[in-house]
Amino acid sequence: MAFSYTAKAQQKGKTSTILNLPNFDKKKFHYGFQLGFVSSPVGLDPSENAFQINGTDTTAVYITPQTTASFLLGFLMNIKLSDDNHWHLRISPNVSFYSRRFTIDSLGYNLPSSDDIIIDPNRDLVQLQSNTSLEIPIMFKYQSKRRKNHRLYLLGGLTPSFTVATKQESTREEFWITLKEYNLSFTWGFGMHIYNRMFCLSPEIRISHGLLNVADPVDTSLYMHTVDAIRLHKISFIINFEG
Repeated sequence: MAFSYTAKAQQKGKTSTILNLPNFDKKKFHYGFQLGFVSSPVGLDPSENAFQINGTDTTAVYITPQTTASFLLGFLMNIKLSDDNHWHLRISPNVSFYSRRFTIDSLGYNLPSSDDIIIDPNRDLVQLQSNTSLEIPIMFKYQSKRRKNHRLYLLGGLTPSFTVATKQESTREEFWITLKEYNLSFTWGFGMHIYNRMFCLSPEIRISHGLLNVADPVDTSLYMHTVDAIRLHKISFIINFEG
């Protein structure tokens, strides 16, 4: 009798987990929206023109990119590729808003000048640039088995991007750091599905490595001839809402 009473008490003390959205993973397509916070480091390689040698004296132009906070807004579509529910295709077009800062230190470098352009070689020039880009990440997703109301996943693929608007802080084109409008990045990341009663919340981290040289050496810029290559990278924390 004592054993039977103890077993019943243990059964009453157990709590069962409610399985939210039990039919969610049976669907072929999922749709949703996303918002993200972005850090966009810039890789810049100087060219041979960035250095001037006069006897034993060497002067140079150093352009230092500084990372600033940015954000993105977008939609997503998830397509199930395998019957075992592990492999998926994930497409998430978004609009990203970037802010980039370039500090230019000429260190005595003799830049071309004219009557209406006065350049102080001993003073740093700070150039702020804002970009709005349309990005279309196309990635394969491999996800684990569902554990109650959670599931982990990995991402990997390519992200083409198109700059649709650029705003320079300086009104003088001679001081601009110019970038090409098209870029292609390799993107990878990981995340977690959290199944709620009404929707699936999916926080994830993505890392993008720029594959193309986006430096645009226009003739009007005083500094772009000192740049050999610019590659744009990105680290993103994204929250997806899927239904």
